[in-house]
Amino acid sequence: MTAQIEPDKLGGSDNAVYSLKEVATLEGHSDRVWAVAWNPVQRVIASCSADKTVRMWSYNRSGGREDNGEDGSSKAVEFLPATEITTGHRKTVRSIAWSPSGKNLATASFDSSVSVWERLEGDEEEGESLGEWECVSTLEGHDSECKSVAYSNDGGLIASCSRDKSVWIWEE
Repeated sequence: MTAQIEPDKLGGSDNAVYSLKEVATLEGHSDRVWAVAWNPVQRVIASCSADKTVRMWSYNRSGGREDNGEDGSSKAVEFLPATEITTGHRKTVRSIAWSPSGKNLATASFDSSVSVWERLEGDEEEGESLGEWECVSTLEGHDSECKSVAYSNDGGLIASCSRDKSVWIWEE
């Protein structure tokens, strides 16, 4: 699939057309996928699902971002399954967010809770594996489904919002 975006329709000032093309489809969840988030430090993308899991994929480019193949297309991007977190949430995992350091991952669930995950110490990235993750905190209190979660720029605060019409701020 290919899409073209004209910057002037997005508020840009030049007349260049940006072209986007699908380079991969990541599969593995057993139910609908609700959100994805790129790790800000590592070459990792995480997804969350109604199957109550988080899946992570590592990726590599076979060439640089501007390095094009003979036909003018970008070099291949290879995604490898890295790990799966069985979250223990009782309902759908609706949203995920990486901490700015890329070391922690927060999950928001329809079970009205937010969990904070950390990779186990000494379980460093080797090959495509991202090892085991541990729930280091569960934030409870919302009266209804948590819809989203986000870290502050410095990573010291987490925001969660819920169907209960509230936004809660949590301090690490």
